[in-house]
Amino acid sequence: MRISERSPKRLFPLFFAFVCIVSLFVIQPSFGQITRESNTPSKNIFRLEDALRLALEQNFAVRLAKNSQQTAENNNSGLRSVGAAGMLPNVNLNATWNESLDNAEQRFLTDTTGERILRRTGARTDRYNAVVQLDWTLFNGFRMFAVKERLGEQEQRSAILTRQAMENTVAQVMAGYFTIVEQETLLNALRTALSLSQERLRIVETKNRVGGASELDAQNALVDMNADSAAFMRQEAQMLNSKVALMQVLGNTTQFAPSAVQIQDSIVVRMALRLEELEGRVKARNSLLLASVIDQRIAALALREAESFHYPTLTALVNYNFAGTESQVGIFAYNRTNGVNFGVAGQVNIFNGFNIERQIQNAKIDQLSAELQYGEIQNRITAQLHQTYRNFQNSLSLARLEQENVRLARSASTIALEKFRLGGLSSLDLRQVQQNYLRAESRLITALADAKRAEIELMRLSGDLVQ
Repeated sequence: MRISERSPKRLFPLFFAFVCIVSLFVIQPSFGQITRESNTPSKNIFRLEDALRLALEQNFAVRLAKNSQQTAENNNSGLRSVGAAGMLPNVNLNATWNESLDNAEQRFLTDTTGERILRRTGARTDRYNAVVQLDWTLFNGFRMFAVKERLGEQEQRSAILTRQAMENTVAQVMAGYFTIVEQETLLNALRTALSLSQERLRIVETKNRVGGASELDAQNALVDMNADSAAFMRQEAQMLNSKVALMQVLGNTTQFAPSAVQIQDSIVVRMALRLEELEGRVKARNSLLLASVIDQRIAALALREAESFHYPTLTALVNYNFAGTESQVGIFAYNRTNGVNFGVAGQVNIFNGFNIERQIQNAKIDQLSAELQYGEIQNRITAQLHQTYRNFQNSLSLARLEQENVRLARSASTIALEKFRLGGLSSLDLRQVQQNYLRAESRLITALADAKRAEIELMRLSGDLVQ
């Protein structure tokens, strides 16, 4: 009996040493995952390059922008643009044919007696006419040239808007992708915490059976394990929701099951540009600013179009006419004519209810609004740039600080496990050390993810996401 009572106590040091060694191996990968990239190949891994490729192919916003760009290119393509601007002639062919059946009664003027009367029932008359008409606007106050330039500007603007849609989509994909990396890293940390709580519960229950721990300690360990299990389940649901959100940006939420999307990557921040360099890139390459510059040019062309109505319009006209009649009654049984007529038509507006002046004034207001819109966009983007850059620098500083905290918390957890093994640390103190480590690692992951999101936003603002 004396040997059987002491045997469990003699096994405790070996058991606790085993738990300590296992815990160190469990904790170490969780920390290393956020500081270096994984090179483990796997055919089931969903990589960032795959996500970006699918998004640029399937995202609805990108596809709609490409359709709008194609429409603008059609309007400004070769002779189509010349015709859309009104520089080419219009040629129309009009043809008619009709037949009539008439009851006729005729007396000729040479018949003075009235005895020679011609009566015809159901007399048929065929009439046919064909006209080929060409009209060509020779001058309309240079409006056609302004329209031609506007079509070119609209094509450039549609290309920039397509690029903007691609930039927004790429930014959403990258942010969503690294959010999943963040959520999975947090899930791994919670998995580690849950495994430690399970080991702690088993240790306390074993000690309780041999009288080395109270029932209260066992209940507290069970409560903590259940709390870690609930936190793990909530984090797992949040990670799956993040995967669904990423699939939505890709344009197909049913293409992959959320649980089948496996991401094995780490959060690495690479940008090392100064604020002055970013400001220069924003002015030269930001899609919103470039589109706003084109809007100003389009507004100026719209003013030229409105002012052109003050000028006369000169149009060249050429017609070829063919007409014929075949009749069973009347003077002519058969009549056919054809010929060409041509000329020039001019038109000058004298008064149209002040509509031209109204359109000119509105065009001037629109031009001023385009300039103000550019100033507003530039002011807003500059503010976003400064705020994002400050958040980026702050997140990097926090990440460096939290890396040191994680190192210290990991060392503290190792010491705490050793003390708990030797009986020099209570379960509550061990739980506190465990929570400190978990919070430190969560703060580090969040800081790195915030820095990455800020880096992506800086790249989007400076036009570096889509080359």
